[in-house]
Amino acid sequence: MGNRKNPAQKTTASWVDADAGLVSAKIFVDEEIYRLEQERIYSRSWLFLAHDSEIPEPGDFVTRSMGEDPVIVWRGQDRKARVFLNVCRHRGRRVCAEDAGKAAQLRCPYHGWTYSNMGKLLAVPFFEGYQGKLEKESLGLCEARIESYRGLIFGSWDDKAEGLQEYLGEMRWVLDLMFGRSEGSEVVGAPMRWITDANWKLAAANFAGDGTHIFTTHGFRTALGIETIGGKRESYTFPAPGGHAAAITSWPDGAQYQSYLDLPQSLWPELRRQLSPEQFKLMERLQVIVGNFFPNLSFLNTSSHTPEEWAGRAEATVSFLTLRQWQPKGPQQMEVWSWCFVDKNAPAAWKEASKECYLRSFGIAGMFEQDDMENWGEITQALRGPRACRLDLQYKMGLEVTPAPGWPGPGTAYLQRPSFLELNERHFYRRWQELIQNGA
Repeated sequence: MGNRKNPAQKTTASWVDADAGLVSAKIFVDEEIYRLEQERIYSRSWLFLAHDSEIPEPGDFVTRSMGEDPVIVWRGQDRKARVFLNVCRHRGRRVCAEDAGKAAQLRCPYHGWTYSNMGKLLAVPFFEGYQGKLEKESLGLCEARIESYRGLIFGSWDDKAEGLQEYLGEMRWVLDLMFGRSEGSEVVGAPMRWITDANWKLAAANFAGDGTHIFTTHGFRTALGIETIGGKRESYTFPAPGGHAAAITSWPDGAQYQSYLDLPQSLWPELRRQLSPEQFKLMERLQVIVGNFFPNLSFLNTSSHTPEEWAGRAEATVSFLTLRQWQPKGPQQMEVWSWCFVDKNAPAAWKEASKECYLRSFGIAGMFEQDDMENWGEITQALRGPRACRLDLQYKMGLEVTPAPGWPGPGTAYLQRPSFLELNERHFYRRWQELIQNGA
């Protein structure tokens, strides 16, 4: 009896059936599955760490996470950015407990081992006590791979992984619509952070392609008259190789809108110079870009938000651009990191208005943010029970899809017809399944 297998127990091969649109509830609450994620996804993927504007000068650093591993992103005296495991080689204490700062060296508070901003172990108190058996040269901070694209810094622990540009693949075309459209972008202030009792995959998949929750979870927009524009929007669903996914939506015919994602007109010449003709044309009527870079970096660039003090202006609306990372803190908890970006050459007043709209909508106390966090927390709490975690959750909307004939980007995008698709969410979980199953 003790060796009998539980017939309800799923193997890694059956946690996700993307073709049938089924995802096991167990993957959102199970400790063993979470451990596999850390080993097979977070230890081998390219993970977003910081933006160049956060560490512009030698000595500048920020502390971040790569999965459960704490890291320091540090610009050395040679102006090169590096990423180090934030763990002292002596007793394993975090070397740096600050969120950000500037330093030529950091000293571990426990026993004083000291490291340079190029990772070298500089000093060991009472070094003579080791009687020549401690090799300082081999005990610098552990260093991960680091690469950047459009000012976005990524790191990976996998020395055999493909390069960052190959990892991003076709999604670079979408990334360029946000971070390659002008002569540069910059972070507005420090990222906001908060803990929520929810599994990280719920957030990543939501941003990858959950369009239907907008009309229920965020239905207050219509009820309050905030969202009054009718008509059929042109919307592309774009699943890219590697588990990345985006949804790109334009204003419907006949709608009143500010062109080029509500960016200030002073930036439009930059858009024309920086983007391809196809990208520039798409930007003209663009309303929303939303999606997720696998595994846990989501993005949202959305227009039609009006700061109160701008009422009556010719350019009455602005857009905001946010990156948000869902840092796993166990199967039933994550830490949310949320950045606000602006194009660096935008007018100062526009930058401030964009930040205001971001805070009001997707800040810690933002209208949309509170809605989403409650849902993801309720799901995680509800699925903890032994019966609930045996359910198969339904991702079947749009199992049959139609390629979009007018898609101007690489690869294949799909039309949201006759209604919304859950294609991008299935795409996310398919990639998750591949890495969990084949990552041993």
